[in-house]
Amino acid sequence: MSDSNETKEHVPVLLAGTISAKTSTSNLKDSVRRVLETFSDQLSAQAITLSVDICDDLRYSMDEPLFERAVRCLCEQSVHGMPCGGELVITAVRQDQGIELEIADSRRDHIESPRLFDSQSNQTFKDNLIPVHYFVALHGGFVRVQNCPEGGVAFTIHLPFSQALRSAA
Repeated sequence: MSDSNETKEHVPVLLAGTISAKTSTSNLKDSVRRVLETFSDQLSAQAITLSVDICDDLRYSMDEPLFERAVRCLCEQSVHGMPCGGELVITAVRQDQGIELEIADSRRDHIESPRLFDSQSNQTFKDNLIPVHYFVALHGGFVRVQNCPEGGVAFTIHLPFSQALRSAA
């Protein structure tokens, strides 16, 4: 799904160097399900269908509360963009270099500026995504936002494997 509106955001190095994570190996599907439980009434009320495609055994060494907060922030953005219904799709896959988690929605419009920290982005939108950038900075990853040609927005978080995890695999 390559699109000219695709943007990959790397968190500023200064931020990444000033924080540390409290990590434990966590099951991504369980973490995502805990977040989604908090949205169940809202998804029903807004006629949003949900699809989750994450392997039961997909695990990652991460700060789990921060991960859940980041997922919650992205889900809130998607749900807010679909007040009259739609589809929310959450997928995660293991790749050679790490884990990729995508939260995509079927909103009818696009995000005005898919860059998360540029001067044209809506300040409220940027502020709402600070926990996402904080989580990504802790884990050395990046987040990508893409306006999909058929409508909707996809938020993708890439989390690299640490050297220790690569050696263990």
